[in-house]
Amino acid sequence: MRDFREFEATLSNLTQIARGGQKVVYSATHPDFGSVVVKLFFKTDARSQREIDISADSGFDCVPRIYETGHVTYTGSETLYIIEQRVDGEELRKRLERGERFILNEAADFLEQGLLFIKQLEEKNIVHRDIKPENIIVADGKVYFLDFGIARILGVPSLTKTEAIVGPHTPGYAAPEQFNNLKSDIDSRADLFSIGVVTYECLSGKNPFSEGAVSHLDILQRTETITPISFQVPGDTQQQFMGLLSSLMGKFPSRRPKDATQALNWLSAAKSTFQNGEAKK
Repeated sequence: MRDFREFEATLSNLTQIARGGQKVVYSATHPDFGSVVVKLFFKTDARSQREIDISADSGFDCVPRIYETGHVTYTGSETLYIIEQRVDGEELRKRLERGERFILNEAADFLEQGLLFIKQLEEKNIVHRDIKPENIIVADGKVYFLDFGIARILGVPSLTKTEAIVGPHTPGYAAPEQFNNLKSDIDSRADLFSIGVVTYECLSGKNPFSEGAVSHLDILQRTETITPISFQVPGDTQQQFMGLLSSLMGKFPSRRPKDATQALNWLSAAKSTFQNGEAKK
């Protein structure tokens, strides 16, 4: 098995760009694939393998392609690696941190791409469970979704213990049924909740549940109790778009659109009422 130093020698411009609890991520230039992302998993387990399987087999045009997988020796241990397409765009979180906001037409286009992605997930019985600005890259208006690290495949054994009090989630973006680990209630409507929150944040500049919260637990409590404030978006004269976002962010799955197709139909109806897409001042 190759040592990571040998593996590294086949690449150029190797630069660490992220490090988390499960993996370290580098950007690099590959002699055959060009600009790539290299992910090294600290341990090979069922969850990391599931992430690879979903990404490699999905065929989604809004998910970076996986070029190669294998194992190397890294810091003395056998380590799983992925070489993945690097998308030439910008992480949505960085745009928000600069204070950029979507105007109505941008928000509608973003939401439509997100719903089409969720529709593709539904066709493969996958729930992403971690749609958030850090996992979204925008490149020339096209939206890419990253990181299937906590994705769930419906109909196969869950990787989260049934007796666990809290399920895998990112506070502020996860639906109540997800972080409460109510497995029988978790389906694509959890992803609809998340894309609704992200779209709301892109319009307002604020996450409706984490803004002002003092702790992780406080965010979860707010998610279960606070109804995001509706506000007037220039061009959304009948507030149909804001009404759709409110529905997507419903506390209970039954109060959200039943699936991505229904949400897309509602979005189409809302867009027919738009009068302009002027920037929110």
